[in-house]
Amino acid sequence: MPKKSTPFPKKRRQARTELADGQPECAHGRVPADLDLEIDAPAEILELIEAWTGSYAQAVAWYDTEPLPSFGNVTAATLVRQGRADVVRAYIERIADGGYA
Repeated sequence: MPKKSTPFPKKRRQARTELADGQPECAHGRVPADLDLEIDAPAEILELIEAWTGSYAQAVAWYDTEPLPSFGNVTAATLVRQGRADVVRAYIERIADGGYA
């Protein structure tokens, strides 16, 4: 019986070093600083939230599901995906200082 062919060509696996060789060099061989901030934003925000909620699981639940009235009832996760992690940090800090939502 003949083998079925897939419509997708087989991809050749590349080592990480081969992939990196094709990328433009950044200063010091690192990711640009502004990109580092965006990658670390959810982790940093979850750490701030965990201080209130008492557990990582509850922090994730709040981050993903709690609508924020100050931002049209969108979640913190949505705001971070939109590149607005700074406003989420400010919101959390304002609440931590005794401010209102």
